[in-house]
Amino acid sequence: MPVSLALTAELTGWITLIMVIMARLSFVIFLMPGIGEQTVPVRVRIGLLLAFSTAIAAAGILRQPDVTGLPDFFVLLFLESTIGLFLGVLLRLSIWLLSMAGTLVAQVIGLSQMLGIALETEAQTMTANIFAMAGAALLLSMDYHISVFVRFTELYGEIPLGMITGIDPMFLIRSGFGAFGFAVLLAWPFVAVNLLYNLCLGFINKALPSLMVAFVGAPFIVGAGMLLLALSMSTILMVWMDRIPSLIGWL
Repeated sequence: MPVSLALTAELTGWITLIMVIMARLSFVIFLMPGIGEQTVPVRVRIGLLLAFSTAIAAAGILRQPDVTGLPDFFVLLFLESTIGLFLGVLLRLSIWLLSMAGTLVAQVIGLSQMLGIALETEAQTMTANIFAMAGAALLLSMDYHISVFVRFTELYGEIPLGMITGIDPMFLIRSGFGAFGFAVLLAWPFVAVNLLYNLCLGFINKALPSLMVAFVGAPFIVGAGMLLLALSMSTILMVWMDRIPSLIGWL
C-alpha cells in the first residue's frame, strides 16, 4: 500500500474516533451545570469539547471504531448522541430542579414579576436565578466538572461505543419525577409561610372589613419571604447537594 494511502486511512480512523467521542460528549458539556450555561460563550464550550475529545482519543482509552461505510458511521453517531443526551439531561436535572424550586418560591412570596437574566432560553424569576447560579457556583467550587470528566471516561468501560442498551430510559423518567417532587419539597417552607399568611389575612379581613389588609399584607409576605430565603439558602443547597448523586445516577 502506498504511504499516502496508509496515512489517509490512519487519519480517517482518527477523525472518525474523535467525531464519535464528540457525539457523546457534546450533550454532556452543553448541558453540564456551570459550563453549559447560556452565559458561557459557545466558543469556549466548543473549544473544551474539541480539546477533551482529542485528549480521550490520544489517551488510548478507545479503539478506533470498525465502520465499513457512511451508513454505519452515521448510525454510530446517532447512537452515541442518544447516549450523550441521556447523560447530559441527567446532569442538567440538578439545575432544573433548583430553577423549579426558585420559581415556586417566587410565586408564593410575591416576586414572580421580578425577572432576572436569561440563564436558560428565557428570563427566569429572580429567585430562580439565585438558586441556579448559587447551585452552579457551588458545584464548580467543589470540582464537580472534573468528577464529571473523569467519570465520563470510565463510562466507556460500562457503556461501549454504540451500546445504547446500556442506558435505562425509565431511570431518566423516574429522575425527572423525583426532581420535580424534590423541587416542591425544597420550596415547601415558603408555601407553608404563604398559607399561614393567607389564613391570617382572612381572619383579619373578617374582623376588620374596612381595613385594606392587602396593602399591609403584601409588603409583609415579601419581606418575610426574603428573610426566610436569606436564612434558609445555605440549608437548601446542602440538602440539594446530598440528593444530587441519586438523581444523576452515573456519577
